[in-house]
Amino acid sequence: METKQSFSTSEVARYCHVTADTIRKWAEAGRIRVFKTPGGHRRIRREDLLAFLRENSIPVHEDLDDSGVRILIVDDEKAVISVVRRFLERSQSPFEIEVAMDGYDAGHQVATFRPDVVFLDLRLPGIDGFEVCRRIKNDPQHTGTRIIAMTGYYDGDVSQRVVELGAMMCLQKPFTPDDLRRALAKAGVEVS
Repeated sequence: METKQSFSTSEVARYCHVTADTIRKWAEAGRIRVFKTPGGHRRIRREDLLAFLRENSIPVHEDLDDSGVRILIVDDEKAVISVVRRFLERSQSPFEIEVAMDGYDAGHQVATFRPDVVFLDLRLPGIDGFEVCRRIKNDPQHTGTRIIAMTGYYDGDVSQRVVELGAMMCLQKPFTPDDLRRALAKAGVEVS
């Protein structure tokens, strides 16, 4: 299905939860960029609408968000972040990727970025990965967030504990691209 590239003022009004008249006024005041069709109808380009929504902290409706699966990588080791990011970027699948290097930043990123999948190291400075996992899964806004735990100190107890807290699985470091592909498949994300 082709992505729609421009919208009428009434369509934009629905996405902004205002009237079409309000959109026309915003356009006349220069708050939102519009162009006119040869027939004189106002249209808003997709990129202008998305920019306007973000600048004004208006949630982006899922119909408009085609940036792919949002993935948050949480690890205090830059090498691990680099391996996961490189794997995702080399695939043909569309991913939006953010990074956090400690539990505090992870909490902030989960609240603002709203990831679909979190690759979560269990040994983090400050708040550890177990607590981050517990907080994500206990928040009603993030119950659908899929967590793939990661650890270099793997044993059955660690894996069982994090799965009991809500993670889908626990990856043992170091891992291979096939391990990442299998973990994402378990999380319902296809990587091509």
